[in-house]
Amino acid sequence: MKRRPLLAAALVTALTLTGCGGGGGTGGSTDSGAAAPVGAPKPGGTAVLQLPSEITNGLNPLISSDPTLNTLLSGSVYGKLIDIKVGPNVKAWELEPDLAESWEVAKDGKSYTFKLRKDVRWHNIAPVNGRAFVADDVVATFEALKKATRVHQWMIEPVTGIEAPDEHTVVFKLSKPYAPMLDYLAYHFNMILPREGVEGKFDLATQAIGTGPFMLDKHTPDVEWVFKKNPDYYIKGKPYVDVIKRPIMTDIAAVTAALRSGRLDSGTTSDQNVAKQLGEQGLKVAETPGAPVSFFINPKVEPFDDLKVRQAVAQAIDWVGMGENIRGKFNLTSLVRPDTSAAALTRDEVLKLRPYDPENAKKLLAEAGLPNGFSTKLMVQRVDDEDVREAQWMQEDLAKVGIKMELEMVDPATGIDRRRKHDFPMAKALRGVHLPDQVWRDFEKESLENYTSVDDAELYELLAQSRAEQDEDKRNEIYRKMQTRMETEIVQVLYPIQKFDYGITGARVQGLYESPIYHGRRLADMWLNES
Repeated sequence: MKRRPLLAAALVTALTLTGCGGGGGTGGSTDSGAAAPVGAPKPGGTAVLQLPSEITNGLNPLISSDPTLNTLLSGSVYGKLIDIKVGPNVKAWELEPDLAESWEVAKDGKSYTFKLRKDVRWHNIAPVNGRAFVADDVVATFEALKKATRVHQWMIEPVTGIEAPDEHTVVFKLSKPYAPMLDYLAYHFNMILPREGVEGKFDLATQAIGTGPFMLDKHTPDVEWVFKKNPDYYIKGKPYVDVIKRPIMTDIAAVTAALRSGRLDSGTTSDQNVAKQLGEQGLKVAETPGAPVSFFINPKVEPFDDLKVRQAVAQAIDWVGMGENIRGKFNLTSLVRPDTSAAALTRDEVLKLRPYDPENAKKLLAEAGLPNGFSTKLMVQRVDDEDVREAQWMQEDLAKVGIKMELEMVDPATGIDRRRKHDFPMAKALRGVHLPDQVWRDFEKESLENYTSVDDAELYELLAQSRAEQDEDKRNEIYRKMQTRMETEIVQVLYPIQKFDYGITGARVQGLYESPIYHGRRLADMWLNES
C-alpha cells in the first residue's frame, strides 16, 4: 500500500518542549529528540490519564459520534478490522492489521476480502463469556451499521453485501469502486461488536464487551472511568499496565496541578504557554496538529446569500495574525488537513485563494449594495479560552470593514444542535475530521453536518470522481480542485487554521505515542517506569 506522508508530523514521540515557535508554516514539530526508553517494558501498575469530558449519549458505537466515546472505547475496548500504525518512527499514514491479519482488494475495486485472526477471544464477560471472535461478528456489526442512524454508516454506503464464507473470512461486496473504504475501516468509528450486543442480549448503551487490550471495569458518572487489562488479549504479554483510570478533568488549572504533583500521568492542553511551562519543569510534551478551527457562513440568512458578501468576510479577517497571536503554533489551511493528506493546499496556495485584503473586502461589500456594512451574529462553540479570543479577533477585523458582529457563546452540545438545525448566521467551532473524503462528506446534501446547506453540482461531480479514482496522486489532484472551488466559488465553510495540541506525560510513562485519530490500541504499548 502506498504510504501517505504526514506532512505536519501528526505522529510525534514524547519530547521536552524547549520552544514552541511561530505560526503560519506548513507544520512541523519542535521535536528536539525523544528521550530514550528506560530499559525494557515493565508489567504492572496503574496509569492515570485525563479524560477531558464525560460521555453524553451512551456507549453504543453504532449510534454515537461522541468523541469521548471514541477516546474511551475505540481500539482499547473494541478492536477494528484494521488500524493505522503508530510508534516512535512512524511518519506516514499507513494501515496495519488488527482483527484482520490480511486483506485483498479486487482489481475492479468492488470486493474486499479480509482474513481474520484465529487467536482472538472476546472479553470474558457475560453473556459473551470469552468465546472466540469469528466472521459472523463482523457481518453482524456492519449489517447493524447499515441499518443505524446517519451518524457514520455513510462510510460504508457503497457496501451492498457482507458475507462470511467461513469463520475466519469476511467479504464486502460494493456497488462501485470506493477509494476511501480501507481508511474508513481503520477509522475510530468502525469498532467490531459481538453479535450478542447487536442482537440485544446485552445493552450496548451501558455495557462494552470487546476484543481489545482493556476491559471496562467501573464508572462513576462525571468523576471517573476505570479499565483493567484483558488477560486474554491476542498479543501475548500486553497490555503492560494492570489498570487505567480516566478521571474527568476539564479545568486546565486542575490538570496542570495534577500533572505537576504526579497525581495525573498524562493530560492534554491546547495552551502553548502552559505546555512550555510544564516542559521546562521536566514533564514530557508531545506536540501534534489538532482539530481545524471551523467557520460557517449560512447563505440562508441575508446578506450571506450573496457570494460577494461571503468572500468579503473571508478576506476581511487576518487569519495568519489570528493564528500567530492566539494559537502561537498553527497551520494555515484550506479544507484538507496537512497532517493526514498530501492533498492539502500549501500556505502560499491558501494565501493566494484567501488573501487578507480588507480593502477588497470593502469593495466587495459595496458591489453587494452594502457600502456601509451590516450587523450580524457569530455563534461561538466554546471549548477553551482560545476559542473566545479567536472570535474576538474576528470581531475586530470585521468591524474594520463595517461588519458589526455580536458574539454568542454556546457549549459544544448546543453548538452542534444549532448547526445541524441551521440556526445561525455565522458560526465558529472546531471540526475534528481527518480524512479528505470525510471532509467532503460534510457537504453532501443529506449529511447532518452540512450546516450551511452546501448544494453545488460541480463539487458533487468532483466528489464522485474522487471516490472512483483508485490512483492516489490523481485523487489528490481532485481534492485540490475541490478545495479551490470551496475557497472561491462557494465560500460557505472555511477551516482557516489548524491548531496544535500538547500531550503532557510524567517521567514514569513510557511508550505512549501520539496519534491523529482516537487510537486506544496504542495503550497496550504503554508501561510505567517506577524507578
